[in-house]
Parts: sequence; C-alpha cells; structure tokens
Amino acid sequence: MNFYSAQDNAKKKTTYLVLLYILILMVLTVLSSLVLMLLLPFFTGERIVLDWQYLLFSPQSLPTLLGVGGFVIGGALISSFVKSRHLSKGGAVIAGALGGVKLSPNSKNLNERKALNVVEEMAIASGMPVPEVYLLRNESAINAFAAGQTVQDAVIGLTQGTIDKLSRSQLQGVVGHEFSHILNGDMRLNLRIIMLLHGIEFIGLLGRIMTASGRSSRSRRSGFLVSSSSSRSSRSKGNGAIVLAGIALRILGWFGALCGNMIQAAVSRQREFLADASSVQFTRNPDAIAGALKVIGGATESSRLKNTESKEVAHMFFGQSFHTRLAFLFATHPPIALRIQRIQPNWDGQFLKPQEPLPVSEPIQKSSKPDLNLGVLPEPLALLMAAGVIVDQLSDQSKTTLVDLIEKANDPMEAMALVMAVLICEESSPNQVESEWQKMLPSIEIEGLANLVKQQVNLLRQTELINRLPLVELTMPALKTLSDKQYLQFKSLMQQLMDLDNEQTIFEQSVYQLVTRYLDVHFGLAKKHRVRYRNAKKVAIELQLIFSALVFYGHTSKAGKQHSKQASLSSTMDLAFKSAMQKLDLPNLQRIETDSTQPNLFKNATEKLLYCSEPLKQKIVEALVVCIEYDGKVNSIEKELVLAIAATMNAPIPRIKL
Repeated sequence: MNFYSAQDNAKKKTTYLVLLYILILMVLTVLSSLVLMLLLPFFTGERIVLDWQYLLFSPQSLPTLLGVGGFVIGGALISSFVKSRHLSKGGAVIAGALGGVKLSPNSKNLNERKALNVVEEMAIASGMPVPEVYLLRNESAINAFAAGQTVQDAVIGLTQGTIDKLSRSQLQGVVGHEFSHILNGDMRLNLRIIMLLHGIEFIGLLGRIMTASGRSSRSRRSGFLVSSSSSRSSRSKGNGAIVLAGIALRILGWFGALCGNMIQAAVSRQREFLADASSVQFTRNPDAIAGALKVIGGATESSRLKNTESKEVAHMFFGQSFHTRLAFLFATHPPIALRIQRIQPNWDGQFLKPQEPLPVSEPIQKSSKPDLNLGVLPEPLALLMAAGVIVDQLSDQSKTTLVDLIEKANDPMEAMALVMAVLICEESSPNQVESEWQKMLPSIEIEGLANLVKQQVNLLRQTELINRLPLVELTMPALKTLSDKQYLQFKSLMQQLMDLDNEQTIFEQSVYQLVTRYLDVHFGLAKKHRVRYRNAKKVAIELQLIFSALVFYGHTSKAGKQHSKQASLSSTMDLAFKSAMQKLDLPNLQRIETDSTQPNLFKNATEKLLYCSEPLKQKIVEALVVCIEYDGKVNSIEKELVLAIAATMNAPIPRIKL
C-alpha cells in the first residue's frame, strides 16, 4: 500500500464531500425560502403565485426572497453558533460529557500506565506536547477518540476494553490513528460538520413550531363562536396553510438531516482511511493498527459502545460506535475487513483474540538503578527511542540519569523544575549566569521548588542528551494540574530565567512559547486565534525574521565560531534562507542579521503566525524543513528548533518526517 497516495486520495474525496454538503445546504435554504414565500400571501392578502420562476427571478419577489432567505440562513447560523459555543469549550468537556475520567500521570494501574506511556510516545513522535488522557471505564468495547478544536485543547479518550484487550503495539496503532486525527485537522472538521448539521436542523425545528402553532390556533378557535362565516373560512385557510408549510419544512428538515448524516458518514469514512495510513507512518509498523483492527473484528463486544450515547460524535471514534442496518449509507467507519485490507492487501482473513488481561492494579516497581546490561532499554528510554529520539548512543550513566528525569516529569513540582532546568542549561553563558540563577532561587515563592530546580539542573547536566525538547513535552499533563496561582508564578519564573544573561536564544524563546501557548489555553488565559492571513506576503517581515534566526542558530551550531569558517558559513546561511523563501514564493526577501538581545521581535513574529490559515501554516512548515535540509545535514539542534517553532504555530511536525 502506498500510504502517501492513500492520504492524498482521502483528502481529495473529503473536499468533494464537503462541497456537496454545502451545496445541499444551499438547496435546502432556497426550497425553505420558497415554502415560506408561498405562505406569505395568506397573511398579506395578496394573490397566491405558484410559478417558481416568478418567485425566484422576478424583481417584485426578489426583496421578499432575500428577506425570507436571510431569515432561514440567519436562524441556521444562530443554531450553529449556539452549538459551536458548547463545542468550543475544549476536548476535556466533550470527553467528560461522554463519561470519561481523566487519568492521573502518576497512576499505578498497569494498563493505565501502558496507555499513558503510549500516548506520551506518540505525542513526542508527532512533535506536540502530551495531551490529557481520558478513560471510559464502563465500556468494555475496543474504541478510542480524539476531541478538541485545536492541538492545545486536544485530549485522547480510550475505553477500558482498549487498554485491557490490546497489546502495547496494537495500542500504539490505535493512539497513532487518533493523533493523526489531531494533526490532520479532523477534530476541527468533525466539530464544524456537527455545527452545520445543527444548522440544518433549524429548518425542521421551524416546521415543528409552525405545525404546532397552526394546530393550537385551530383548537383554541373551536371553543368560541365566530359570527362571520367569511372570517371563519379565511382563518381556517390561513391556519391550514401554516400547518401545510410546517409539514413541508419538517420534510425538508428531515431530508436535509438525512443527507447531512449520509455525507457526514462518508466524510468520516474517508478520514478514517487517512488516519489509518497516517498511523502506519507514526508507528512505522503496519501490524500495529492492523492487529488492533483484527482484535476488534474477532471480539464479541467489537467497537460498539453500550453505556455511552455517542451518535452525535460517532465519527470521532476509532471504530463504529453504534449499530446501523444501512451501514453503506450511515456507517461512520468503513468495514473492519476493508480497513485491514487497505493496510495489508495480502491479509488471510483471520482475526485475532484479545490479549489476556493484566492485573487490575499493581504498583510499578521502580529500581533506583535500571539494569542496562540486560540488552533491554528501560521503559522511559524505550518511549523516547520509539518516538524517534536517539538515546542508544548515550553512556550508561546518562541513560540512568535520563530515566530518573523522565519518571519525575509526572509530578507537577518536578515538572516545573525540569522545564526551568532546561532553560538554565540552555543559557548561552552558563558559567556567567550560574551565580545569578543560584541567587534567584531563594526568592521563589513556591515551597520546595528551589531545591528541585538544583537537583534537576545537576541531573540534566549529567546527561549527554541534545534533544531536550521531548522532556519539556512530557511535562505538560503534570503542569496542567497546577493551580492558577502556581502557573502564573511558574510563567514569571521562566521569563526571569531567560533574562539572566540579557539574551534569549531562539530555542529558549521557542520552549517558553511552547509551554505557555498550551498552558494558557488550559488555564483560560488565551484568546481564540482567528485566521487573518492567507498569503505569505502578509507576514513576509515575520517570516524573514524567523528564518534568519533559524539559519543563524542552526548553522552556527554546526560550524562553531572559528573565524576561518565565517565567510563560507555566511554564504551557506544565505543559500539556505533563499531556498526557504523560494518555497514560500518570496524570492526577493534577503536574510537579516538577528539580535538575541531583542527577544520580543521573535516572540511577536511567531505570535503573528498563529493567525495564518492552515494551508499557509503547512507551507511555512514545509519551508522550515527545506531550510534545515539545504546542506544535506540536519543536526539535533536544528531538528528540535524546527519542531519547537512548528509547535508554537499550532502546526506540529511528526519527528519521523525530519
């Protein structure tokens, strides 16, 4: 199977289906407007006209058509807006509404720890901070979902059956599938389709109101004597027209909802194929997701949820969550066998049995010194290794220290200390600022944090790990458990640490923005970023600054600061910058000299890129990759830098692509 071709094919089909969806919405709006226009003469006393050409195209009826059409569209938009307000509260709200319980990063349950570790692994592999994990404890079926509007408020949901019945590799396939939904924008697409469906339902709702109104008016009138027979006849006709128009609108609303659900299901099926292909890319193991699908195909419970009302959000799940007889029209997921065959064309048709359940609860024994002589990496290092981080070349001492650092990242206090330690160790003049940050520690108001920072700095300096960004990404679930006051204090401390040497490197700024962009959303401090820029020319100055900083920081890290290399280094940086600008269709931009003493310039530049459209962000990400790959060498610093910049733009790059 050509997974890249499968991805392109799924995206194209999705585009056609969404356009069809919009077309049906427009047709329903016109038909609903015609029905209401036919009803108006009963109230105005005008002659009833049944000529649809006159109603649609005559100058006399045009104002009425526009007014009625505006009413229908306005009502649909208001209905969609109300629904969007509910859905915009973030993935945690949706997961909670489905009965999900947030898993603690410090859980001792073996299956829960397996799930948490796999989510951490896939997050690092996808180049984004670790999302929160929710568990549907009362569901024995094998299923999962990703919920949220953006990368920052995304959560992963798993059923109890998923973590109990799947092996670790199979669970990787499922979680990789859900992460692809996050990175491909499927969560946002799903929520928008729910909003559009809710808008279509306004037409049916209007019909129900009119039908009920006409009937109630008739029942009230039957209790009174009416002196004029002509008046009685006129009112009877008017009420009859209201009822008929209401019935017509209800039929249109029903038809619209029917078509909407069919298209929603078709879109969902295409995105599932896309997510399956992307999961293979994440895990680099087709057997992972194929194995999970084979277990679902052979399991008694399958993927259908019994204790959760999931129809409205069924397209967000990994597998078909409800039963439908007309599966070819309304199933939100392709048949299991077809999904397996797309991944493994030579599949023999045999399904797999679920794994034997692990002990429900058993403390995880942590040895103070992992035995690295057994040929098997400890779980924390295996997690990084599977996510594409090179750790096998580290010394045994570094590996032992790194295990300690990762295990401590699950505690909120330790997590704060670890992020601060990364910033301290990143300072351009570590010896110069040593005494400065030591003096700063006693002023920290959070009790116990100062000592933890010292310990984490010592541990971090003992490791030979260049890729420190994954350590920051791993701290996110723990940092989300801070109180509002603690987070504001932590945010201030990060800023103070970066200012110790009066310089802020591009990596320091990227780490700070990565942490604050995600946590600001969680703590309600961030505003929603609406699209303002769809063309690279609108953000040309910002792109010039960011790419100039990238080539300078990345290439000087390769060449060092030997004077003899400065001329050739400058030429290489210019050419790398030029190649990126060609990708962005900005060939006339020239590289500028960057100044680390003015950090606000870089901060403001990346802030502005948040308002770019998704296609433009994707183009910028591709240009970032072109820039660092220009000389055919991508070192760890360049790789981490690009991952950090992309993540701060809400456009994370999977590590496997670098």
